[in-house]
Amino acid sequence: MSIIASWLRYNKFHTQLINIKYSPVNKSFKNLPTLKSYPVIGHSYLFFPRGKYKSERLTEAFVDISKTLGPIFKLNLGGSAMVVTLDPDHTRILFQNEGTRPERPPFPALLHFRRKRFSSVGVVPGNGEEWYKMRKGVTPLLKLQLIEPYKRQQEDIAKTFVEYVKTHRDENFVLRDIFSHLLKFTIEAISIVSPGHRFHCLFSDNLETEQIIKASVDFMDGLYGTLIEPPFWKLWKTPSYKKLESSHNTIYKILERHLEQIKFQFSENPESVKESQPYMYSLFSNDQLSWDDKIMLAMEIFLGGIDATATTISFTLHYLSQNPEIQKMARSQNTDFLKACIRETLRLSPTAGGNSRFLSNNTVIGGYLIPKGTLLLSLNSGMARDERYFKDAQKYRPQRFVRATREDFHRYASLPFGHGPRMCPGKRVAENEIVILLTEILKNFALESAGSSDVGMVFRMNRIPDKPISVRFVDTNH
Repeated sequence: MSIIASWLRYNKFHTQLINIKYSPVNKSFKNLPTLKSYPVIGHSYLFFPRGKYKSERLTEAFVDISKTLGPIFKLNLGGSAMVVTLDPDHTRILFQNEGTRPERPPFPALLHFRRKRFSSVGVVPGNGEEWYKMRKGVTPLLKLQLIEPYKRQQEDIAKTFVEYVKTHRDENFVLRDIFSHLLKFTIEAISIVSPGHRFHCLFSDNLETEQIIKASVDFMDGLYGTLIEPPFWKLWKTPSYKKLESSHNTIYKILERHLEQIKFQFSENPESVKESQPYMYSLFSNDQLSWDDKIMLAMEIFLGGIDATATTISFTLHYLSQNPEIQKMARSQNTDFLKACIRETLRLSPTAGGNSRFLSNNTVIGGYLIPKGTLLLSLNSGMARDERYFKDAQKYRPQRFVRATREDFHRYASLPFGHGPRMCPGKRVAENEIVILLTEILKNFALESAGSSDVGMVFRMNRIPDKPISVRFVDTNH
């Protein structure tokens, strides 16, 4: 059997090589559909102030371009060629060719600042061996047994948020701009995991929590600003770079102070840390990471658990408030249905626009031979609303993700947490936080829409609501 299996593997690999290198049907990279390009600026003119598209609505721009060019096309943005696809079959090929150390575009300003200021760059902007070493420090978060000990504290924070809603809603029971309120909740919720110290943001006005709230918003604004603007920050500190720098320094110092305390506790009684702070225990037990590495990873987990989670909860409450029957099902059914609600929210309103990788090999995608090293963007935020891949794609129907009523859909058409080695390590933590909060909210309130029914998304690093979401929280007197 081993000889036959080896022969089949060889034959499959040999056939792939023939298909890539010699197949007459594979078209050249230069033949990929594209739009008119200009010297130096390439296709950037499309996103100029008076251009056809806005950079903050990149998903809508690429979907519109695909209507002219088809599901796969090439653009020159930022001085280099990028291939965009809205076909989930292409997405599957992308992940099959990402390699063991997938490379994606770094955040240049973030990478520059961290190299200059700290001796660690973290997971987010890293690639190659540097990324691989750091990744091992965050993968424990994907283990269910590690996040289970946080459940009681998450329930307490969820109950605190219910009291917060009762205090902050207006005379008509409306909580306006729920995203801004949920930022406080998500900071408090992620803080129990990283840095392992609960920041009381919901009912506390101390200086530390004010600094954290401001710095978390400034960080995302600075990161987005330095990414879309010309790299003038290499020459002088632009306003966006200053935001990135000051917010980073603020959060780093706060987290370092709390990690020092846990570090001391770990040295005195590691078992107590293991029991109460399992993620911190896994981090401090990793001898491959320096002290600076550990602070950096704690900061990335902390920052990564704020705005994307707040956005997802905001939209889930928005959709439930507009769909009374689904809200009723969510209130009466089990955790699996609430997870399906989250998944459906992330299909319609994903916080990430797509998944991008630099191809690790020459790869045939859509009949085109795309060279190794080319950046390929899979626009899942566009595919997930496509009728070809989801029935009634514009409707909020969590039932499509429930095992008993599951529909057929392409598994690569909606990947809100990514896929493969670079999948979001905070997936399980965020899901647990949201399920627990939704359970508590639905136990206490009936949700009614109190704002615009049509809420879209704009890019601010992650995608966030393009207008305030307001919801009426009516007491159920349970």
